Amino acid sequence: MKLSLSLLVILLVAVLALTQTGSPGAAPAIAASNGGTGAVRVLIMVGNSYGANYNLIRDVMELYGWDLTTVGVTPTVTPCFYGGPITVDTLVTEVADISEFDVLLITTSRVLQAGGSHSQLLSSPEALDLVADAAAESLLVVAQCGGTRVLAAAGVINGVTVTGKGEYLQEYLDAGAVWAGEVDTPVLDGHFLTSLRNQINSRRLCEVIRTYMAEKRAAAN
Repeated sequence: MKLSLSLLVILLVAVLALTQTGSPGAAPAIAASNGGTGAVRVLIMVGNSYGANYNLIRDVMELYGWDLTTVGVTPTVTPCFYGGPITVDTLVTEVADISEFDVLLITTSRVLQAGGSHSQLLSSPEALDLVADAAAESLLVVAQCGGTRVLAAAGVINGVTVTGKGEYLQEYLDAGAVWAGEVDTPVLDGHFLTSLRNQINSRRLCEVIRTYMAEKRAAAN
């Protein structure tokens, strides 16, 4: 009997929660992980041929109770091979004040397409400008898999240690980034967070975001 994608996502999140909460020093329950006072406001940048792990990271963030807004170059973005088209909440040209958000997440995109991963975002000066604005406003800027190449194209990772798909290593180096390799855990350097293997790292990535936001808000009080 075939399981639906939604059921598989639920089962995976449940397994991750059980494996992490049962260990010493485990993270708090998802329902309590809101990053401090008020929900974390996440702007999720999605492009055509978005990866299936978009659904997983979004489901985990919703379990955390965060405020999620999708943004794209076009009103509708297409999936890589399963899932359905997404009608985004806003366009990159319509984000008037990036400081209204806490986090900018560049979600996954299929590598095996013309131009490689995130090709639609890379071809949009407005999308790259939005990433640069987020970095300038010191939002936590997060990139999954090949999304690191969007950070490179936006010119925001000079001197920053990153991970990302190895196919685009030269782009990272040309942007002045420090290559951490294709590591198994998310890499946080300043207000940049990069991650691979998001089938297993979505909960871990959200825990890094939660901790970062809690510490940032505590320091501001």
